[in-house]
Amino acid sequence: MKMKWMLAAVLLLPILAAAPLTVSAEAPYQSYVYNEWDKSKAAPASYLPERTYTGNQLGAGAFSDPQDLFVDKSGAIYIADTGNKRIVKLNERFETVEIIDKLSDNGKEMTLAAPMGLFVTDEGTMYIADKDNGRIIRAGADRKVELIIEKPADPLIPEGFQFKPTKVAVDNAGRIYVLSEGQFYGLMQFNSKGQFTGYFGSNRVEVTPAVVLETFWKNLLSKEQRSAMMKLLPIEYSNLDVGADNFVYTTTIISKNSREEIKKLNPLGNNVLMGQEGGADFGDKEFSFKQGVKQDTSFVDLSIDAEGFIAGLDRTRGRIFEYDSEGNPIAVFGSLGNQKGTFLQPSAVTYWKGEVLVLDTAKRNITRFALSEYGSLVRQATVLYNQGLYEEAAVIWKSVAKRNANNSIAYVGIAKALEKEGSYDEALAYYRQGTDRSGYSDTFGQIRMQTVRNNLPVIMTVFILAIAGYYGYKAIAAARNKRRKEVTR
Repeated sequence: MKMKWMLAAVLLLPILAAAPLTVSAEAPYQSYVYNEWDKSKAAPASYLPERTYTGNQLGAGAFSDPQDLFVDKSGAIYIADTGNKRIVKLNERFETVEIIDKLSDNGKEMTLAAPMGLFVTDEGTMYIADKDNGRIIRAGADRKVELIIEKPADPLIPEGFQFKPTKVAVDNAGRIYVLSEGQFYGLMQFNSKGQFTGYFGSNRVEVTPAVVLETFWKNLLSKEQRSAMMKLLPIEYSNLDVGADNFVYTTTIISKNSREEIKKLNPLGNNVLMGQEGGADFGDKEFSFKQGVKQDTSFVDLSIDAEGFIAGLDRTRGRIFEYDSEGNPIAVFGSLGNQKGTFLQPSAVTYWKGEVLVLDTAKRNITRFALSEYGSLVRQATVLYNQGLYEEAAVIWKSVAKRNANNSIAYVGIAKALEKEGSYDEALAYYRQGTDRSGYSDTFGQIRMQTVRNNLPVIMTVFILAIAGYYGYKAIAAARNKRRKEVTR
């Protein structure tokens, strides 16, 4: 067993050498994880603030009410500088290389009114959600307008609905997903020609005591009385993104049941992101109350990197929650405040070259977060673990566990490697430390099965001897009875 661990460590040396550079400094916020009782426990910071950038420092002039961030395939950064009615493009050195405040529409100049959302394809085609003008604009890399989407005329669109697009995303097939203010029926979906094809991934009406009571009364009332009652509407989405896997990811700003605040929607519009132990519970698990109002996590944006990691931005406490591709919690960092690495009004988050960028509307700046040594180890181990390379991941998980005894995922990762080796007793102990009930139960079943297999020859021998003895005794007894009967005759 020791040889296997040593071999895994040797194989990992090239990976560790090629790992991204990490930073070491004090964080102006507390990082933590949750235990099995949903109580927060201190943890090392996975991300640390590296630097902040204002519009003046970037060479673009002061930002005004910036609302969105986007990073394209080449690493260029786009900022929706909404108040200035423009889009600012930065290169990898955080230098302004282009300011987009005008587009060419068939030779005519087109200006932007309120660019709220951005999406840029691998080919450089830009999609802009221009809220105040009520339109989605598609422009090529040459900044010539190719398509304009305005309020569609369709029976599915409610009467009196105002088209105010705030966010936009596009999948590999060219399908356009639009989030419009006041739209409760899901994301608006358009084909590559801009034709409305329906709603996608509608949120369900949340089941609360008030909803149950209203449904009960509606069953007793007449049609006229029911129509006079308030309609039950699904929860509205707050943002969206399309991952490298071509799935659509969404955030919900308010969830009364504190469930499914982040979703991963398959082509049918169904959520397939269940998170830790299938709970679909994201954000903070501990709540506070301010003037009688529950202070719950309110996700305003999310970003998905090439390896499937998910970063969700919470405006309530100014925190970024990072999850792996299965929705398991990886890191929590950030806070509200005036220090570097804290926010006043966080509005957008995006991954950039293994780091995280956060846009603050109130501070009118961008904060760049880099991985710490601890965070780098967690990320490397998570990637290996999700690839099924449990033994290689376990080497790193052991280092993680030494740095953070509260990291349950590290213990589960070690347990998986031990289970693969057949060391079920040791795996059982690590599953217990990682509070993984499912893994513990499966491993206990393997131990029970192994015990049966190891003792099966003895059990079968005893069983056969017992049967042979039983029938042998009956045969001898029968022979004796027969002799007695013959003697009495």
